[in-house]
Amino acid sequence: MKKNVLYSAVLCCAVLSACGGSSDSGNNSSSGAASSPVQTAPGGVYLGYYAEDPKTNPEDPTLGAFVLNLPASNTSFSGSMFFTYVGCQSENVGTVSGNKTDSGISGNWSGSLDGVMNTGSYTGNYQAATQSYSGTYTNAGGKQFRNLQPCIQYYIAPNGSFEMFAAEKLIPDTFQISLNGRTLSWSSMTGSAVTLVYVMNPQIAQSTGNPVIWQTIVPATGSVTIPQSVNLKAGTEYLVAVAVASGSYQRLAFGSKRFTAQ
Repeated sequence: MKKNVLYSAVLCCAVLSACGGSSDSGNNSSSGAASSPVQTAPGGVYLGYYAEDPKTNPEDPTLGAFVLNLPASNTSFSGSMFFTYVGCQSENVGTVSGNKTDSGISGNWSGSLDGVMNTGSYTGNYQAATQSYSGTYTNAGGKQFRNLQPCIQYYIAPNGSFEMFAAEKLIPDTFQISLNGRTLSWSSMTGSAVTLVYVMNPQIAQSTGNPVIWQTIVPATGSVTIPQSVNLKAGTEYLVAVAVASGSYQRLAFGSKRFTAQ
């Protein structure tokens, strides 16, 4: 059975972190002898995806939800991360720590995946043009095969990449997401092969706990229905996110949209 992983890493500042909007700031230098000081990238809740590297894990690379709640200033942060698998696994919980320095973030993660402890590091930078953080992560344990038959068997990738965007940012600008009841649809993208869809609670992302309440990976289709079993509380605001990737797991589009459950 092929792996389908949700790796939701929720990074919360050790003190009260900033939340909400962002501004276009990042590395800013002139071509002259003197350089402008590097500006501190905005904090707040960013949501996106991680992608296992298909070159090092060609058997079953996957996409998963990736959410950060970053501090507004240069400081350390810490929080929790969650690994959830399709099959008969229960939720696995880990920890994450890091530092925000001007336009960069870096740190370490650790967590138990089906009873085996894994640790690694990550590093990324803010991209002002796209209002996003992007970077790479590694797993110190390297590539690992897990055989949990008859439930599931899968590979843990040794490395991958991630991107996270400000809420309701659309990449490209022409990418559109619409929601009719529980039916979600999005723009078709040439060359698309796989799509990650998830729903998160932004209020939980600003506090503690797992904000991702549902996710699925579907082929290159343009719609999916959020199951009735997913408890969307009436009057509560959520964010739905869609990441469209090619067969080589290169991002073709990403976007998120706020909605209030009826």
